Amino acid sequence: MTDPLVTIAMSVRNGASTLDTAIRSILWQTFPDWEFIIVDDGSTDATQEILHRFCDPRIRVIREREQIGLAARLNQCVDKARGKFISRMDADDVAFPERLERQVQYLEAHPDIDLLGHGAVMFKGDGQIIGVYPTACEHDEICRRPWWGFPLAHPTWMGTRSWFSRHRYKDLLILSQDQELLLRSYRTSRFAALPDILLGYRMKGISIKKSGRGRVTYCRQLVRRAYDIPSAIMAARGILIHGIALSRDVLLDVTGGITQRSRQSFRPANDQVCAHWHAVWSHISSPEAYVEEPVNR
Repeated sequence: MTDPLVTIAMSVRNGASTLDTAIRSILWQTFPDWEFIIVDDGSTDATQEILHRFCDPRIRVIREREQIGLAARLNQCVDKARGKFISRMDADDVAFPERLERQVQYLEAHPDIDLLGHGAVMFKGDGQIIGVYPTACEHDEICRRPWWGFPLAHPTWMGTRSWFSRHRYKDLLILSQDQELLLRSYRTSRFAALPDILLGYRMKGISIKKSGRGRVTYCRQLVRRAYDIPSAIMAARGILIHGIALSRDVLLDVTGGITQRSRQSFRPANDQVCAHWHAVWSHISSPEAYVEEPVNR
């Protein structure tokens, strides 16, 4: 059996309400040479019922009864991957049909790139566009402000399997697993992103508690990596900036402006982006795209 060129890695926990749409968006890809590893991280809802509806032999489902978190499950996917490239996918997002094809073409043409992202449109549960996720395209631009973070959305990642094997996720991190990995690896890696929008990134409710925990987690990683004067200065800068941002978020939450402020941080979607997204969403959410046969395991 020939190994696929791409392994798509997904961890899902109680994703029954959105999982069907996410999987269908992968089945609709113009690039066919993939395997899809889906690890059920101890779901207690109808996730397994959704997974049983799909019969494509390229889908590999791993059911785990114990919940151990996203980072550990993604490492599990990397360990079982057979593809030259590994692509991330979340259970509540929608991949545009040309996503895998475009990223594979770029990575094959640029072997110096370890990890590639792309643009994404932000949407609410009913398909309503919120805006366009801000994305930097060149490595230097992506890594320009490591104390603040890296504008490379996790669900858009595709990279070499060798890179993911060398730079594993920290199993114990509950939040900011992707940003911590980029922070740990950016000095010895090459990142890039396509400017094209190739993913629908589902935007859920804004939680000050969750975003605050994410900022604290990232600042802790900055401190842990402060091994000399420049890195200590970078950590101090990050703590200051994230502290100010957290104070601003708390104030906006109290005054009821947090949702509006978060939307203003996204770029508006132009008519072309809206038309493309609505065409993708209409196809993916249509009853004709439904698959009912059980998965072959």
